Amino acid sequence: MMPFRLLSGFFARLRTLVTANLGLKLISIALAALLHMVVQRDSVKESELAVPLTVTNVAKNKVFVGEAPEAVKVRVRGRRGAIQQLLREHAGRLSMDLAAYRDGERYVFDPRTVEVQLGSAQIEVLSVEPPSLLVRLDQAAEVIVPVEVPISGEPAAGFRQGPKGVIVDPPRVRVFGPASQVRQVRSVRTNPLDLHGADHDVRALLRVVPPGDRRVQLSVDEVVVEVALEEREISKNLENQPIAVRGCPPQQRCVLAPGEVTIHAEGLAHAVTALAEKPPVNLVFADLAGASAENPVKLSIHPVPGVTLTLMPPVAKWSMLRESPAPPTAAATH
Repeated sequence: MMPFRLLSGFFARLRTLVTANLGLKLISIALAALLHMVVQRDSVKESELAVPLTVTNVAKNKVFVGEAPEAVKVRVRGRRGAIQQLLREHAGRLSMDLAAYRDGERYVFDPRTVEVQLGSAQIEVLSVEPPSLLVRLDQAAEVIVPVEVPISGEPAAGFRQGPKGVIVDPPRVRVFGPASQVRQVRSVRTNPLDLHGADHDVRALLRVVPPGDRRVQLSVDEVVVEVALEEREISKNLENQPIAVRGCPPQQRCVLAPGEVTIHAEGLAHAVTALAEKPPVNLVFADLAGASAENPVKLSIHPVPGVTLTLMPPVAKWSMLRESPAPPTAAATH
């Protein structure tokens, strides 16, 4: 029994220790946890930032042609809160100031200068990657060159570019940048102008494609392009067109040989195409009034605006057949 009493007494004392002043103990635990969080949040840490880079203060009449990244990696050390604030505020761009530099020299990123540009006194810059860049400068130059417009697709059938061709506004643009690159530029091109199926004048705003080197710039980004289309004349044969008969004597049936002709049509594309798709009824006719069956009859054709029509053949032979009398009806026989 003695061990059991000892064990019971131990647990009783332990329970007393835990439950005595329980409120104060819970408050102490909460304060300790909060203090731990504050210390952790604002502890000193290291971090790496990607900071955009710009090149500034290049000497007059010079162009920077060296290899510079869009952003540099900056390793910093400081309070966690200060680093997070810097990230939230999107650290400004670093400036690579070349005012005192000449071609061939090396620009070194000074950590103290970078700290000033980051604008946070609580941040220490440990390193910059890359730590330096080679300064390459070229003479600035500019030229004025014509704008070329590549054409894709063909206009609708019967249409073509008018005599004025492609009109570009402005027709020439200024190109400026490193002399070694600019002096090789003879012209610039736009995005292609699509004329596929066009049956009216075309007007478009097209982007000018800059030369390959990103340091070469243009005075304009877009140009207005106009193409005036004109309708051309076409010819088409309309075959197997029936011949209507006029003036056939009463009680006679007039027969033509041939009974169909070919019409050769010439004129503006839209008029010829419309005629071929749907010829008028009785477009071609033969007037037999007063004609002799012994002689061929001249064929006639109704005029179609904008189209010149030629009949092949222009004449036809004809003959008359007496119509058979109608058989008597049953009522007539009684």
